[in-house]
Amino acid sequence: MHSSNSEHEDKPLSLVERLKQFNRKERYWLLRNAIGETGADLQLSKSFRESLYAKIGVTVPVSAWWAMDYHIDWLFSALVLDRLRPQLKEPLLNYENSENPEKPPRRLIQGTQEDFDLIIAFDRTLILIEAKGATNWGNAQMKRKCERLHDWANVSRKITPHSTYQPIDIFMVLTSPAESQRLERQTWPDIIKVEKGSPYFLPLSLGGAANSFRVTERCDEGGTRCSTGAYWKVESRSYSRGQHKGGQS
Repeated sequence: MHSSNSEHEDKPLSLVERLKQFNRKERYWLLRNAIGETGADLQLSKSFRESLYAKIGVTVPVSAWWAMDYHIDWLFSALVLDRLRPQLKEPLLNYENSENPEKPPRRLIQGTQEDFDLIIAFDRTLILIEAKGATNWGNAQMKRKCERLHDWANVSRKITPHSTYQPIDIFMVLTSPAESQRLERQTWPDIIKVEKGSPYFLPLSLGGAANSFRVTERCDEGGTRCSTGAYWKVESRSYSRGQHKGGQS
């Protein structure tokens, strides 16, 4: 890993500045251009910040930085650099998480586009948010995100931090119109803050959306779904506008 910008800065970079260096997701920059905010970070709304405070008990400042679809590889890269400074040398060892002898070890940086839907960062606090609207939560996807956070927890214990390093509070939050009762409970690493063993849940408003969404499906001439269909049809896909309904099962 070689960067055109020297990492041996006269002024150490903050956590947010580290995260910003990796944020090259086009959707984020397109959004900023589309709403005419190209010269400054976009601010989270007061109501959203207050909703987060009500759930996690931490005040999210108006200056909090955020990014969309932030790759997990980017996140871990920023966290490693934040932990190593100022004794950074390149190339960096791509650590393996080998804590489970029954499974093959996983590298920390995997070269995939796996991401968190929204990340929020300020001071030494990081909030990771996964969202679902009309689609359902998937146990396999959530298990995978949990495994990758276990990778970071395991690897971070192997990296000796610099002398002035301060720990980062990392919160895991799920948001959707109604809380899923089908998600399997995962064992989250102890460095990730959750609520009673499950991610914090934040209701997601779909105010202004259609009463039901339309879904395009391929089918045969008789209307039967098939992946090689020479026809297609439109189906309705309902979603719940309900609020928080207790813990996950």
